Amino acid sequence: MLYKLEWDLMQHPLYSPDMAPLDFYLFSHLQLHLDGTIFNSNEEAINEVDLFLNLHTPQFFAEGIKKLPKRWQTIVDLNGDYYLH
Repeated sequence: MLYKLEWDLMQHPLYSPDMAPLDFYLFSHLQLHLDGTIFNSNEEAINEVDLFLNLHTPQFFAEGIKKLPKRWQTIVDLNGDYYLH
């Protein structure tokens, strides 16, 4: 998908101590979508995540990517202190 958009991809660590994984755009929206949901199986959870992903347009994902440089700069400006968005 990203290659089709002709965006440059940057290598990054799997986990950044400056930004917890749930701070990222996609996961905060997914958390809101799943809030209060109780699953009885892994399959139910997987199906709900698939539903969430399929409900969103490419523009939704592009918006999150566009916000990254500003977030990264905020972390740099804070000298690596924890950043709450």
